Order: sequence, then structure tokens, then C-alpha cells
Amino acid sequence: MKIEDNNLKNKLKENPFSTPEGYLEGLTDRIMKQIPEETIMPEAEKVSLLDRLRPFLYMAAMFAGLGLFFKTIARFDASHTDGRDTTSLLVKSINPTDSKKIIMESTYDEDEEFLHYLENQYTDVLMQETLDGVE
Repeated sequence: MKIEDNNLKNKLKENPFSTPEGYLEGLTDRIMKQIPEETIMPEAEKVSLLDRLRPFLYMAAMFAGLGLFFKTIARFDASHTDGRDTTSLLVKSINPTDSKKIIMESTYDEDEEFLHYLENQYTDVLMQETLDGVE
């Protein structure tokens, strides 16, 4: 077993790769001979205006299609309510005078409700005082 280990170690020390005799001599000259003297540059293709605008046209068509799609969906929802009250996702604008009227009505309702509460509390206190005075 020791003999095989020594043989393996000896094999690992040796370089298994080698170059032929005289390979590196004149290597630069041989490579330079293979390169052509003048390099021919291909002419750049001229890009037409349509080719430059094509991505923008595709994008515009996509947005127009999406706009029509959503507009059709909105019409479809509006025409198929069947008399039911459905909440729409569309925001409705309110006239400024109407908004003041709505605010006034809501504050009036709140004030009136508070006044009824106070009246009930005061009535209860008066009734209690009256009952206490009778005794």
C-alpha cells in the first residue's frame, strides 16, 4: 500500500502537460500573420422614422385600448342596475351651494337631537324636584 501511495505522490508532482519543442518561438509572428491588415467596418443600418416611433405607437394604442375597455365596463355597470341602488366607484361632483345645504342640514339634525336630549334631562330633573317638594 505504501508503494502505491508513493507512486501517486510522485505522479502528482509531475506536470502532465507539455508544449511541443519550438512552439513559443515565432508565436507572435504567426498570430500577427493571421490578423488582416485593414479591418472592414460594416456600415450602420439606417433606422427609419417608423422604426423609431413604433414603441411609442404601441404604447399609445395600449393606453387607448385600456381607456375604451374601462369606459365600456362603466357603461355596462350603469345599464345593468335593474332598478337596484348600486354604489359606483366613480366620484360625483357636488355643487358648492348643495354642499353648504348638506352641511347645514346635518348640523341642524345634530343640534336638534342634542336639544331633545337636554330637554329630556331637564324634564327628569324638574319632575324629580317636583316630587321631592310634594313629600
